[in-house]
Amino acid sequence: MENVNATDIVQRWVQSFNEAVSKNDIQAFAELFLPDGWLRDNLIFTWDYRSLEGHDAIKKFLSHIDETEPNLTRLSKADISDVKLACLYGIIPALTPDHLVEGTFTFETPIFLGKGYVLLSGQGEGEGEGKDWKAFTLYVAAAELKGHEEDGTPIGYYDDHAKTWQEVVVEERVKIEQDPHVIILGAGHNGLNVGARFRQMRIPTLLIDKSDRIGDVWRDRYPSLTLHTPKTHHAMLYTQPPSNWPKFTPRDKVAHMLEQYAINQELVIWHRSTILPGPVYNSVTKRWTVEVLKDGEKIILHPYHIVLAIGLFGPRYVPDLPGVDLFQGDHCHAEQFKGAEYYVGKKVVVVGAAQTGSDICLDLALRNAAEVTMVQRSSTIVISIDLTNKGLDTVYPLGVDPAVGDFRSSGFPIGLVKKLAIAGKDVRIAEQKSMLEGLEKAGLKLSEGEEGGGFPVQLYAYGYGVDIGAADQIINGRIKVKPGEPERFTKDGLVFKDGSFLEADAVIFATGYHPVQHILSPIFGEELSERISPAWGLDEEGESIRNYRPCGHPGGIQIKARFLGLVKD
Repeated sequence: MENVNATDIVQRWVQSFNEAVSKNDIQAFAELFLPDGWLRDNLIFTWDYRSLEGHDAIKKFLSHIDETEPNLTRLSKADISDVKLACLYGIIPALTPDHLVEGTFTFETPIFLGKGYVLLSGQGEGEGEGKDWKAFTLYVAAAELKGHEEDGTPIGYYDDHAKTWQEVVVEERVKIEQDPHVIILGAGHNGLNVGARFRQMRIPTLLIDKSDRIGDVWRDRYPSLTLHTPKTHHAMLYTQPPSNWPKFTPRDKVAHMLEQYAINQELVIWHRSTILPGPVYNSVTKRWTVEVLKDGEKIILHPYHIVLAIGLFGPRYVPDLPGVDLFQGDHCHAEQFKGAEYYVGKKVVVVGAAQTGSDICLDLALRNAAEVTMVQRSSTIVISIDLTNKGLDTVYPLGVDPAVGDFRSSGFPIGLVKKLAIAGKDVRIAEQKSMLEGLEKAGLKLSEGEEGGGFPVQLYAYGYGVDIGAADQIINGRIKVKPGEPERFTKDGLVFKDGSFLEADAVIFATGYHPVQHILSPIFGEELSERISPAWGLDEEGESIRNYRPCGHPGGIQIKARFLGLVKD
């Protein structure tokens, strides 16, 4: 197996793929896959994201006929052509450690330049190329709109040196501010990435953010906060992290990174601004009437689209416990926690045992709080940061463009990730046996999720914790664990529903947030906010339920394609 000619294997499979699509042969297309193989489609066969498992699901998906075009199946309507073996993102055909063969290819449709990523599994009794190689997973995606490709790298001087870069930037800013085609509400990670992409696609885009500076949403969080994934995993679009950057990025470096990114990408951003309630959509002109409050001044704009990049959550949630007025200590939500130095010598109770709760408990334990108690209301999925990053370091290695990892990751449908995670439960537990046993002995209730998928699955829900040191502090008793649900405050602590009492000088609620519609409803109204919520979770195919997908409102996504008349509402 180690001596297989991966290039020949991928080339033969790509040729078979080309034959199937050119003949609109749905049966032949399905037979390119393992019986339980996966097809993940990103805008090629539909204007959506779809994941299909197995021959029957794939055939049903491709056989669908739209009533407006009764002679065309999805496969024939896609009209895939010019399929060619490629080395996209520098990925050459190769045998993976899991004894799969990976490869990439390009193709075209009447609308798109497309890209594909395939992982092949050898079947049968032969050796190497003699096996029957079938797709374990295939990812096909729209890379560019034909004739409307993204801008490339500018030469750096303008109008034959008649204009300076600064003059060009100012001119562009004025035009966008007068007539933005898109408003992005929120200028954090997502808003900035989307804004940068739109700029390269020549879509006039204005970002609106309530903060004074880009990155303030990070600067306002607790000082010890550090990202739990490697720098290559959270790199911004069109960039790579500096080689001397910390592997795990501290809070303030994240803030600085975002601020610098906004400058380098020449994004047009209004600070101290927000959309006022009551935007109105005109179904004839396809434009909104939006009133923006900017530095106290009301400005009316008419964008075609509004992109919500305000995060997954609404306002902070704090349980409404009786007796809070009697409590003589400090109490706050985790979002208001500004550092452990304010709690030196105090008995602190942290309500919540997921990511934020465990991070704050660790900060308190290491910075001289007298006592730290973590209140656990339900079981928690815990995974060590070493195990989490074992996989991420493989997919996003240092020195490699993060786009490579993104492309490979996209080739794994979330539903497949879930199946693999469930199958790997015992191995995952064995790798963390000492830590997990120590936590349980200390009183922490552990879980691997409803289906045993653990962290990889729970990532798309809530209630997990990547351990960066709190586990050791729980095991050695520095952080105590108190199971149960707080019922009410007293002047010096909390009474629980089981009648027990916990003394406290301070209580910090790491209890999460309300759903995002609590922010959307006052602005857009109940009907629209319900249509675009919830923002997080998975559908029956394992795709994100809402993010980057049609939301049910006209003009909800595929913005450039709508400008070109390729998508009808």
